[in-house]
Amino acid sequence: MDLYAVAGGDGAGKTATALNLTVALREAGQYAAVLDADLEGNVASLLGVEFEATLGDAVAGDAGVRAAMVERELSADALPEGDLADYREALAVDRTGFRTGAEAEGTVTAEDEPDTDMVPVVGGWRDRADHLSTDPEALSYALGDLAMAYDVLVVDTGNGPAAESPIVDGADGVLAVTTPDPATCDAAEADATDCARAGAQVLGAVINRAGETTSVSELTDTVGAKAFGVVPEDARTAALEPVAFSVPGSPAASAYGRLAESLLDWDGTSGLLGPTPANQRDGPAGSDVATDGDGSEPDDEGSSGFFSRLLGG
Repeated sequence: MDLYAVAGGDGAGKTATALNLTVALREAGQYAAVLDADLEGNVASLLGVEFEATLGDAVAGDAGVRAAMVERELSADALPEGDLADYREALAVDRTGFRTGAEAEGTVTAEDEPDTDMVPVVGGWRDRADHLSTDPEALSYALGDLAMAYDVLVVDTGNGPAAESPIVDGADGVLAVTTPDPATCDAAEADATDCARAGAQVLGAVINRAGETTSVSELTDTVGAKAFGVVPEDARTAALEPVAFSVPGSPAASAYGRLAESLLDWDGTSGLLGPTPANQRDGPAGSDVATDGDGSEPDDEGSSGFFSRLLGG
């Protein structure tokens, strides 16, 4: 089982990224599940699920891993029609920098339902003390049980520095999520640096809520990691999450699909920009880099050309 941790600061969109990435991976044919390691249970709150037990309980020997798992059925019938109508109206107006393709003019319809209507959710820990004191060996056994059922486990690392989470120690890779907001960029940079110092492999940065004028190269230089994916800003509400299921033709849903493809194609190399102190796990990520987000010098197209390529335009 491949395990990927989604890190970043509060408000960066870690929960939405982890949930939508899981749905996109399932649509790509992977048996994927999402682990809600956020102590406030953000994934569980979005999906309206409750757990009999948590992974922390299973690690402690107080419950079986199966008790910490809930398979949440996704249904288009349960989506608020008003929210869907507002979202599609907003998409019909905003068809400039975030087109999903030449055929995507006009409103997004629900003609094609996604291939999956189920998302498995694993409950994490009841409190931060239990989370941080998790026995690594016992956690490894619990994850082994999950590996019998799933190909991929995507972890919403939740509150606090991701590097402190014991589950990040066993992660195959870490995605640092940020928005254009400077505070979330700083938090993503700190998480990427600390995870690298702890020995975790950083795949790259996910630029969330990107706008028309967002400079991807500036954000990746700040975070110190190349762009692994870009998700456009849009008008979705929490009631429409996961948008990869609810509005599969939308630019954001398509962006999550590309993120899943990039994850499946990842060759295991570090996404940290280098040579950098963070790549050597000895200093702030990207502090000595001025690149176009992929470790190379900025090209003649500028950030907008790079942004367009990431969006598939």
